Amino acid sequence: MTDQFQTIAATFAGAVLSQQHRPLRLRWRAQEAHFAQWLLVQRVDIEEACLEGMQAKLTCVSSDPELPLQALLGQPLGIEMVTDRGGLHHTNGIITEARAGQADGALRVYQLTLKDALSIMEERINTRVFRQLSVPRILEIMLGEWRQRSPALATAFHFDLDGLEDRRYPMREISHQFNESDAHFIRRLCRREGIAWYVASPQPAADTGRTEDADVPMHTLVFSDQSALLPRALAGTVRYHREGATEERDTISAWSRQRSLVPGRVWRGSWDYKAVRVEEAASHSAIDQGDTGRALAAILNDGLIEAPHAADGQQDHLRLADARMLAHEGRSESFEASGTVRDLAVGHWFELEGHPDMHGQDRTLREFIVTSLRQQAENNFPKALQDAIDRLLPASTWQADVQGAADMRYRNQLSCRRRSAPLAPHYDPRLHLPAVHPVTALVVGPANEEVYCDELGRIKVQLQGLHAQDHVHAQGAGTSGQERDSAFVRVSSAWAGAGYGHDAVPRVGMEVLIDFLGGDPDKMFVAGVLHNGINHPARFSHNGGLPGNRFLSGIKSKEIEGVRYNQLRLDDTPGQISTQLASEHQHSQINLGYLTEPRHDGQGDDRGEGLEARTDGHGVLRGAKGILITAQAQDRGRGRMLEREALLDTLHSLEELAQRLSQDAARYHAEVTDLAQLERIRKQLQAWDTSEAAGGTRHAAAPMVALDAPAGVSVTSQDTMVLGASRHIDLVSRDNTQLNAGRKLLMRAGEMFAAFAGKHMKLISGKGSVKVQAHEEHVELQAARRILLEASEEIILQAPKISIRSRDDTQIHGGGSFSRWNASLIEHGTSGQWRQQAAEHNVLGPANCPPPEIAPPPTFEELQQSASLMVRLRSHVRDGRPLAHQPYTLFKQGTQIAVGVTDAAGRLRIEGHQPGDDSYSVKLPNGYCFDLPVHEQVSALDQQLAASGYRSTEADAESRLRHAGA
Repeated sequence: MTDQFQTIAATFAGAVLSQQHRPLRLRWRAQEAHFAQWLLVQRVDIEEACLEGMQAKLTCVSSDPELPLQALLGQPLGIEMVTDRGGLHHTNGIITEARAGQADGALRVYQLTLKDALSIMEERINTRVFRQLSVPRILEIMLGEWRQRSPALATAFHFDLDGLEDRRYPMREISHQFNESDAHFIRRLCRREGIAWYVASPQPAADTGRTEDADVPMHTLVFSDQSALLPRALAGTVRYHREGATEERDTISAWSRQRSLVPGRVWRGSWDYKAVRVEEAASHSAIDQGDTGRALAAILNDGLIEAPHAADGQQDHLRLADARMLAHEGRSESFEASGTVRDLAVGHWFELEGHPDMHGQDRTLREFIVTSLRQQAENNFPKALQDAIDRLLPASTWQADVQGAADMRYRNQLSCRRRSAPLAPHYDPRLHLPAVHPVTALVVGPANEEVYCDELGRIKVQLQGLHAQDHVHAQGAGTSGQERDSAFVRVSSAWAGAGYGHDAVPRVGMEVLIDFLGGDPDKMFVAGVLHNGINHPARFSHNGGLPGNRFLSGIKSKEIEGVRYNQLRLDDTPGQISTQLASEHQHSQINLGYLTEPRHDGQGDDRGEGLEARTDGHGVLRGAKGILITAQAQDRGRGRMLEREALLDTLHSLEELAQRLSQDAARYHAEVTDLAQLERIRKQLQAWDTSEAAGGTRHAAAPMVALDAPAGVSVTSQDTMVLGASRHIDLVSRDNTQLNAGRKLLMRAGEMFAAFAGKHMKLISGKGSVKVQAHEEHVELQAARRILLEASEEIILQAPKISIRSRDDTQIHGGGSFSRWNASLIEHGTSGQWRQQAAEHNVLGPANCPPPEIAPPPTFEELQQSASLMVRLRSHVRDGRPLAHQPYTLFKQGTQIAVGVTDAAGRLRIEGHQPGDDSYSVKLPNGYCFDLPVHEQVSALDQQLAASGYRSTEADAESRLRHAGA
């Protein structure tokens, strides 16, 4: 056994020395060249694909059974395969896994796993935001950061963005990597934008001229959006030759074509909340799927409603829809092949010749892009070494046999597309968006701004948990705590209408709950606002807190740059419910229900029950259509808002009282009361809840204030009270109206002052004088029986002329002496001395002085000119006394047209008489009515008698003559 081990060891040493001449070998960096002395590659299984990446499994053998596996991890490694032209085909990657297999004392087998940098970044999970960047710019930043932060990556891979047309890709307000790997985020962005990617392994610096690649097995992450610009494979033109035939060059030995049915239409809908419509984009397939296939594809509609504002405008939306269709068209035709061509590479194209199906076809139809490639190869070791490896491999659980014939040391399988076919990746947000969930953010804004938003009420937020070093490229935007950290974010509301709704803009520093529309991390919205250790729940009235005040709820705001509040507080304490609407400015409040002092731990002193409106400033109650203030009960708030029957009943009864007193006053010549305004007020109140739109009267919605209380109204002031009206004031009470003044009671009237009492009137001055003056007219004192002038000292009648008149008898008494005048005698008497003094005494014959006559009525011509009639009322026709100074109501054809009082001769005047007005009547306060027929010409005897005032019970002249005594 020892001899065998020695033989194997010697064979291994020889293989190491000769590995540079073997068809399959490894290429290390210069500083890791010592691994070349310890590891020989025996087999490789390499899988590469566009839109995926590269992974290679290497089976190696070493004479060192204790190779430090951790020293291999992260090392760049190249696989070199000698081609049929004598050149080398390179596949480079980074070691991500190293396994130690079975050992026999002389050798140990190892397995290495190589991956590209993008695949490795599946292990880097991160959350970050990019502001106002296009996808190519995001790729440049992220890939550059990989190289900058990791020396291992910097020496192992490059990236190539030259295949992207930058102007096609708009700047995105925000791109959000959400709890996903860097690799997933990059692939997601590329899929959405229609960008293809693949891994290329360039030639060493000696071939490429890149000094930075010298002695380093580099690979390049290539991005492209135009398949026509992809490079040509080193294989160039490849021959098709069936397996089994002898060929000097590598060939493709198996080739098959595949067609797949794909949708004929792509439709994408995305809500544009600014334009308030769904933005639509559609793309139709242009490929030939055959008559039946085309008919079937016509109903296959790839239609998705995506997240709002999925694109940067209509043109960009169409571009993205076209990218989705290109992905479908790209997979509609594919080719599968296998063979031995070692110079093929993913993302490169070749020309196929020699296949019978393509005989005579244009060259462009024979050009194909390699979209996936699997290569399996085995080294040609000496038999002793190979036999030893074959014994060790079965004992290793990760054994991977090379498929194919035993004498086949290289074989590949590949998938292809025509070079003219698009290479756009498939993107489905249902599959490729990361799983999202609500997250926490803080509201941010410019310095010294407590509330920051735009015209739509959108705010800026800072997602919590992001790393500052990930946002250095944007000068901290994302983690700065300022408005640069996000795009404007919409805020969810319970109600949002056109200029109305339930809106409360979250303020800077508040913690908000962020969710995502359509499951898209870029489409954030505020789903709610959360309290935290700093932002405690509302302390209503700055008092108490939870859990003590847990029965309180409502809304409380805070003054910007201050500490005062506005609040709507709802108190649901059992048996003590209340509501308060309050502003701390001037301590203005409206309190409803069971009123208490601000509660602390659920307790507050009682303040009263009902409604309180209070302020330290001005208070105004304004109603453009009227205000009703009433103390009338309304059971449990039921009934009409303007329920006022009691008020209207009171007004109506007071109006009737005023009407009755007015009639009484008119009967006694004390002026008629103008009740029109009182009636108007009552009618306006009756019509208050009659809208004009519903055929309301002219009194509808009269802007009035009505005050009503069943038990009384008290209006007081510690200083002055003014009660006034621009037109009319009516004071009416069923019982007493009492005016009391501590000092003076001054009453002024611009035209007339009339006072009437139905029974008694007293005007008494307790200490001072009583003055009754008429400065320009007369003073008249009348009484039905007596006028008593009484003074404790003296009564003085003083005037340029004094007349004392009596119809029957006049008596003057003074100290027992008297004088009496009547129609039959003049008598003087005294118990003392009679003294007369005069310059001359004349005693003449009889004479008298009758009272002044009443002014004559106007002439007929005067009445005609003024379109008036004159009527005289008497108690009886011939010798009846004139009904002088009698209140009356005048009717024309049954309609009241005037009220007034007859003059001293019992006459009344009818104004505005027109020809044809033939029926008047007069009603006296005692209920008696006079019919006043009017005739344009007085001709017949009956008409003459009637016009003279004679009554008739039978409506004929004879009856009137009997009344006249004829």
